[in-house]
Amino acid sequence: MANTFAMTALLIALGVSGYSSLAADVGIVHGASLALFFAFTANARSLILSNSYSVSANSIMHVRLILLLPLSVVSYFLSVGVGVEAGLAIVLIVRRAVEWLGEVQLSQFERLGRKRETKLYLLVQSLLLVIAYCWLVFDMPNPYFGLWLWAILPLSLNMSAIFDALTEIPKSLSSFFVVLFPHIGSSAVIGITIYIFRLLLLYTSGKETAGDLFAAFAIGGLIGSVFANALGASITFHEQRSGTSHFPSFFRVALNGSLVGGGVLFITASAQWSILEMIGKSYLFWQAVGLSLIGGVVMVYAQRIRFRLLQSDKEHDVFGPDVMANILLLAAVPFSYYLFGRESLAGLYLLSAVLSFIFYLSSRMGEVTRDLSANVRRNIKLVIAIILLSPLYLQAGYGIFHDPSSSFESDGKLLNLPIPFAVFGCYLGIVLLGDYRRSYLSFSTIFLTFVLMMLSVIFSSTGDYVLQEAKLVLLLQYMLPMFALTLGQMYRSTGKDDVSIGVGKMFFWVLVVIVPLQIVSSWYQGSPYLMPSVFGIFSIYQYATSVPVIFASGYLFAIFALWDVPGYQRPLFVLTLFVASYVGASLSILAISVTLIGLLSLTFYYWLSKKDKSPVAVFILAVGLSWGYFYVADHYYVTTERSVQVNSTVLKSSTNAKRDWPEAYITENTLSDQRDKSENVALGIQQLMLHWSTYLNGVISNSETFLFGNDARPDRSRYPGARNYYLDYLYNYGLIAFMPILVLLVHTCVLIYRYKKQIYLSSWLTGLSVVVLVLLFLDNSSSIGLRQPYPGIFTFFLWGYLLSNLLSLNVENNPT
Repeated sequence: MANTFAMTALLIALGVSGYSSLAADVGIVHGASLALFFAFTANARSLILSNSYSVSANSIMHVRLILLLPLSVVSYFLSVGVGVEAGLAIVLIVRRAVEWLGEVQLSQFERLGRKRETKLYLLVQSLLLVIAYCWLVFDMPNPYFGLWLWAILPLSLNMSAIFDALTEIPKSLSSFFVVLFPHIGSSAVIGITIYIFRLLLLYTSGKETAGDLFAAFAIGGLIGSVFANALGASITFHEQRSGTSHFPSFFRVALNGSLVGGGVLFITASAQWSILEMIGKSYLFWQAVGLSLIGGVVMVYAQRIRFRLLQSDKEHDVFGPDVMANILLLAAVPFSYYLFGRESLAGLYLLSAVLSFIFYLSSRMGEVTRDLSANVRRNIKLVIAIILLSPLYLQAGYGIFHDPSSSFESDGKLLNLPIPFAVFGCYLGIVLLGDYRRSYLSFSTIFLTFVLMMLSVIFSSTGDYVLQEAKLVLLLQYMLPMFALTLGQMYRSTGKDDVSIGVGKMFFWVLVVIVPLQIVSSWYQGSPYLMPSVFGIFSIYQYATSVPVIFASGYLFAIFALWDVPGYQRPLFVLTLFVASYVGASLSILAISVTLIGLLSLTFYYWLSKKDKSPVAVFILAVGLSWGYFYVADHYYVTTERSVQVNSTVLKSSTNAKRDWPEAYITENTLSDQRDKSENVALGIQQLMLHWSTYLNGVISNSETFLFGNDARPDRSRYPGARNYYLDYLYNYGLIAFMPILVLLVHTCVLIYRYKKQIYLSSWLTGLSVVVLVLLFLDNSSSIGLRQPYPGIFTFFLWGYLLSNLLSLNVENNPT
């Protein structure tokens, strides 16, 4: 414990003593070192204590000695890059490096039952920590001298383990890394999250408040940290050896005390009792301590599940749950601050504990739900599929989204921002299904994307704290829809658990309900083109841009999946009438293109594979209705409203407006749903090319921006977005951060080509492949759908579903 918690104890002591700014610096260096050293810890203590892994302490020590210097150098740059003094950063990183080596020897002592050496280590570490703290706060000469003693002297206790590791070289480091990789990913995401979490707190709340919060979280979360880093692995190891459940009675008492004490302290601080101010700390500090004491109890039970998963057998790892819980925690920092204010930051450690508990429990329950009837699991998947396609939105401050205006503006307020139900459906589905092992490819992609985007933020915006905060928030916007990849991989269709037809039916019924309703509602409002409000019951956000494309995609999947199902051809034919009219009424060239490309693929597929020519009639009908309706609705809009808008634009223009009009016309208002509807095709293409060229020039302007992204965004009043997901991604984060997505794209295309014959035998899998390729390469080449919640979640879900089935074909064809 003295080895693991020494720096945390120093942070707490400095924070409580009134050195909040210094505590913030210690917290940042601690976070930076954790982002790297903890990342490569790879759950080593649990592995050394576990009987299920053939991993020796010497092998782990040998790898750590190899990585020690490069990790220390990177930790230094991560620390000084955000304003920490170089001398303080160096001594604290040296201390963290010595702790990292000492962990291996202490774990080996525990495994061998060598208690005497462990007690000596504890005594020396405790004395040195007291010396380091006193040397700092009592203004001794050369204030970092005490820290250097604390950092260097414990190395002498590790020399025997280091010597053993150097004399016993592992035979195969490659096989060793294969065993450790899932655990490296798991510990890496926790370490990196701590660093980014502290940076976000620093940027949103300021250095003094951040220092107080670091100390408060450390105090309140101490019991959870003690269990996670010291007692938990030992208790689980004892349970594994004895075969009985074991939870020390003294620890139960401590948990109850933490729970009650945390509740009392939070209530007292919320009531602003003056007695708390006598210590010189703010009420926010005490609220954070109180909520963190409660969170510590929750974290203990979360970590207990984690250790049981790790030490039960080698088929388990916690990579997926750790990725989910930690990235969602990061998303909560800016959202809670901007939604609920500075006071909401006090509950972040409690939120971290709750998220960890939910996802570890989900992973454990995933094993249980696999034993449920196939029908129960299938029904869960089908309900989630309905939610993913449903265009219902929630406003945090107002309930179900209902705004009749055709160009809704959130005014930059998160409380006003409509959040699709698909967000809740996605994460609820992941928790309920809990099949994290099946989604390993998705989690690996998400994790590597997260790490490389973070490196891009650091390299492209060093020293500019405002820009770093903006790019971190944007990073989260990119990351959150990606988790639908994992949900899609949990939908693999095999045997009795085949859900493809069921998903097709769910999409069919969502469209049967919503599409006619919105068309008729728009007519009722006197408009031949789509209007957002549906009979005053709810409104559809992005009703003329993203939603028609996603509805067209859902329709295409349904028609491919259900065309051969008895009793569905006539209903599908009728649905085609409405969908073709719907995409025409949206005045979205993209939605019409997606629909017709998909139906043309359906026509060729059935003509060539089954000699069925009936889809030809469906295609011809869709072409006529979609373009015919588009022409009528657009002509109506032009004759009734556009002349007013054009005249208004001309009056505000200079005499050279005609020559400069296409560029000047690209303003944020121009890109609203209503204006997009009325633009003619030529102007739309002209604008698209202008956006692409602007962002492309930014990408290739020099090698640094090409690799790591730009340090500023274009004028948002003129260029609010790249109108191309891939260009937008490259512009903001560079090629290196884009590599995981690029590799996944190439891998998907290779698998489709490799198994094209097997795909061709299944109509629904053919349709799924067509829809995913159209969304990835057509839709996201002219929009940023993958970055937006509703279209992003739906597209990533279908992509993950396709990958799951392609990987199953890969296993079937390559069983070894």
